[in-house]
Amino acid sequence: MDGKVFAADVYSVLAAFEVDCPARQHAIKKLLMPGQRGAKSTVQDLDEALVSVSRAIDMVRAGLAGGGTLTGETKAEPEPELETMPEPEPEPEPEPEPKPKPKLVTWRRCVRVTLEEIYCGALWAKWYPSGDIPEHWYPIEAQSEPVETVKQLPEGQQP
Repeated sequence: MDGKVFAADVYSVLAAFEVDCPARQHAIKKLLMPGQRGAKSTVQDLDEALVSVSRAIDMVRAGLAGGGTLTGETKAEPEPELETMPEPEPEPEPEPEPKPKPKLVTWRRCVRVTLEEIYCGALWAKWYPSGDIPEHWYPIEAQSEPVETVKQLPEGQQP
């Protein structure tokens, strides 16, 4: 603290700063040299430090800030607790899929117009789906209500 170099181990540092909670002691030891003590990887040491800090928080909330246990005993270093995974929340039941609406096809009343039929005075009318009207057939556009010239029906149904 006066700028001079000195040798100290982790336990001397913990004593100098009066860290008396075993969970914090364990976390500090892991954080000072993660993965450099030869036993575990950096990630393993950091994971264990995280578990120890979590335990220290639990102890403070339980009123055991000094590191004591519920019976008043103290430990030099607690065994790290294994991190437990929270139980997954149950997935909500999926809403039933709505029944698909039938694809509607627009049908048009058509008349066939050829020169021969015009001379004979014959007139042929037939329903065709829009887009599939054959050559020489023409949609009728009704100008009066009694004649229905357009229908929308589910696919597969015919007028």
